[in-house]
Amino acid sequence: MSSFEIALCVGVIWASILVVWSLAEMTAGDPHPFLLLLTRIYDGYEFTAQGVLIGAMWAFSDGFITGFVISWLLKSILWLFSGEVSTN
Repeated sequence: MSSFEIALCVGVIWASILVVWSLAEMTAGDPHPFLLLLTRIYDGYEFTAQGVLIGAMWAFSDGFITGFVISWLLKSILWLFSGEVSTN
């Protein structure tokens, strides 16, 4: 897999987790402290339908960037120790 494909997967997974978790917490009552922390980090993320969609966009971009950087770093480190040139 290329770094771009891994980044897409991580972004979609993190956004999906945030949406499902947020909807579950909205129906359950008091939100988890981690989700309250995310309301401070992700601007516009709230426990409303619109806020959850905004949070999903933030989560996708956060997961995409993180997945890309970690994938690229790991592939670079593996390339340094293997001596082979990767086509991805």
